[in-house]
Amino acid sequence: MKRPLLELALESLDWIKKRAPGVEAEVYLARGEERGIEMRNGSLESVQSAESEGVGVRVLDQGRMGFASAGGVDQATIHSIFDRVYEQMPHLEPDDHAGFAPVSPPPPPDPEFDASLWDDSLFTKTLETWQERLEVLQASAQAADPRVRSVLRVGYGESRGEVVVANSAGVRAYERGSSATTGINVLAAGRDGELQVGAAFESSRSKAALDFDRVAKDGVWRALALLDARKLPGRRRSVVIDPWVAGELLELVAELLCADSVQRGRSLLAGKAGKRIGSELITFADDPRRPGGAASSAYDDEGYPTKTKTMVERGVLKDYFYDTYTANKEGRASNASASRGSYKGLPGPAPSNFYLAAGTSSREKIISDTKDGLLVLEILGMHMTDPTSGEISVGASGVAIEAGRLTGAVKGCMISGNIMDLLGRIDMVADDLTFFGSLGAPTFRISHMTVA
Repeated sequence: MKRPLLELALESLDWIKKRAPGVEAEVYLARGEERGIEMRNGSLESVQSAESEGVGVRVLDQGRMGFASAGGVDQATIHSIFDRVYEQMPHLEPDDHAGFAPVSPPPPPDPEFDASLWDDSLFTKTLETWQERLEVLQASAQAADPRVRSVLRVGYGESRGEVVVANSAGVRAYERGSSATTGINVLAAGRDGELQVGAAFESSRSKAALDFDRVAKDGVWRALALLDARKLPGRRRSVVIDPWVAGELLELVAELLCADSVQRGRSLLAGKAGKRIGSELITFADDPRRPGGAASSAYDDEGYPTKTKTMVERGVLKDYFYDTYTANKEGRASNASASRGSYKGLPGPAPSNFYLAAGTSSREKIISDTKDGLLVLEILGMHMTDPTSGEISVGASGVAIEAGRLTGAVKGCMISGNIMDLLGRIDMVADDLTFFGSLGAPTFRISHMTVA
């Protein structure tokens, strides 16, 4: 039987205290498992499973911070890691901003929130039992429209894990979480034999919440929507952003809001706290306490209790994402935004469930009010945007909007402008807030951008 992670962490801290009195330490332990089944072109492609566990140890001594990690969570491994780090401490440069999370009052008990993050029914059946459900998903997509040529891929996966963060200051944070995911790739053919792939996926903390029918319909719609595409003449026109592709923009905005990017001069939002950076219609929030959210948690990855944060309110920048280190650099407290990719990495500021708040218009109203525009369903190159200048030049595909109607697929467009102009020109926001993973957005319209 595997030992409880919190028990291991506390034993490790006691051992470190005896081994090196006066030294501060943080122990991060993680244990998880995942598995998945995938079908390609109607045949079973793979059934995979994996387990992982590991430890990351940070040591702080007279302003010097050391770190090491390794797979495994037994005491021998933890002791070996500490010794390795401790031997290197005299060779490290002191940093006045280095530190660990202090003890904070724990979040109030919330059984409903805790239950929303864990599904006891996962890992109770063999993955092969999901093959029949995937075959139904595939058949539903295949029969939806005669233009559907094939279903390239359908898949289902599930995961669960637990994490402990404990440090010498008294932080004791334990969490567990699970997730289930399904996805589909649909191949459709147009009038001239043109092929188009449409992808859709959905993730949830529980498998019962997955909507397989919606995923099939969404995958088919996205494949068909871009068939028989044409090019638009280049000019300034309205741009309507679908929630599926809005995540590209949200990732960029979140990066600009991270305090480490701001402090390194890698964000055009540096120095703009309290100032207007966009339309009054936009509010960006981060909600790690969202029930069932993909990135929901009671604690951040340094052990701070989490809380909902409004980052941009009605177009005014209110806050950045801080972990302990970046907060110390500004003489303020962390806002519980520390995140790690795994036990192998150091914490850094990052969002959790980050979203653009819903508006009051409907998606249909936005389209009907658009005389000349493009509903964007695919976008390429947003990650290439320069975070210091904000200049955007991305490839896009979607559906043309003419006189308030969707009139036909469009491919090969380039959308260019500046991220600040984009945020400032958002003039309609729909009420259809949709999350894809940890990023969420409604349909929204940018009044005008250069589309060529």
